[in-house]
Amino acid sequence: MKNSCSIAIVIPSYNRTNELSELLDSVLNQETFPDEVIVCEDHSPERLSIEKLVSSYRNRMNEKGINLIYEDNELNLGYDKNLRKSIELGKSTWALIMGNDDLLLPDAISEIKKFLAQHNGVNFISRTFLRFNNDINSPLGVSRLSERDEVYNISNSQPNIIFRTAGFVGGLVVNVPFAKEKSSDIFDGSLYYQIYLAAVAYCEGGIGYISTPIVGGRADNPPMFGNSSDDKESHIPGSYTAKGRAAMWRGVLSIAEHVGKKYDIDLSHSLQRELMIRQSFHVFEMNAGQSVKTNLELRKELGKLGLMQHYVPWSFLLLNCLLHKQARNVYKIIRKFMQR
Repeated sequence: MKNSCSIAIVIPSYNRTNELSELLDSVLNQETFPDEVIVCEDHSPERLSIEKLVSSYRNRMNEKGINLIYEDNELNLGYDKNLRKSIELGKSTWALIMGNDDLLLPDAISEIKKFLAQHNGVNFISRTFLRFNNDINSPLGVSRLSERDEVYNISNSQPNIIFRTAGFVGGLVVNVPFAKEKSSDIFDGSLYYQIYLAAVAYCEGGIGYISTPIVGGRADNPPMFGNSSDDKESHIPGSYTAKGRAAMWRGVLSIAEHVGKKYDIDLSHSLQRELMIRQSFHVFEMNAGQSVKTNLELRKELGKLGLMQHYVPWSFLLLNCLLHKQARNVYKIIRKFMQR
């Protein structure tokens, strides 16, 4: 019989050998160790060095009672397929999902187990996290939704909480039997499979939230997607293009429509406003310093999705077009205010 609180750290991997090494070190620095670590390498150019790296950790993991599983995909599956496969590979009841450039804080597993002991019926858990560049001990800020642990559901929160809790993947925790039961390939290529799982969880038992920071997310690494058959038409590896960002937002809206229809809950209106208003900050922040033409291309793509029908995205567009690189300083000030 499985331990109801067994936890696997799940790492969908693609390149970033050095960062993966730091992540594996952070696993070994845990106050409470996980039962499994799963690295699912998605046929990247660095796959041989990643395989060698993971092998070098096997003895140390075994000494801590951690079962280390390494999977090397024969073909590049893309983010969504690889995430789904990674979650379903192990034997643990819970999967703690980590980007391969994220880091665990020392009490991550302890905090998750404490939350699980106090909250029954939750199949998906979000968390507070730190943002950092090179040194997690010098964070850029803290992304926090609440000062206390929560369970967000249809009775106490709006559906936009789905994106706020699950837009960033590092540190999300999902019940593996739940994930297997709800498994779907409908949204492959959206780069937001975790949003789908979060949306279903919100409509059923709710989304748990751990208020203590348990992970650090590296802020400025370029994206690695755009190499699989599912996402290569919309994304260019190493950059966020207007077409690519619009494709991701289109995926979120498709998930909202599909899941909302299944549960007879209007998820679409709230999530569309979330993307159009609050999340427009992040989209245009990434475009600060780009040419006026590039920013206008972003406006055009967002407009096709109905995400330019508010003064907030227009304000950020104007900021980028007028101040160019200097706009980055304005975003830094806004971010400090948002994350203080």
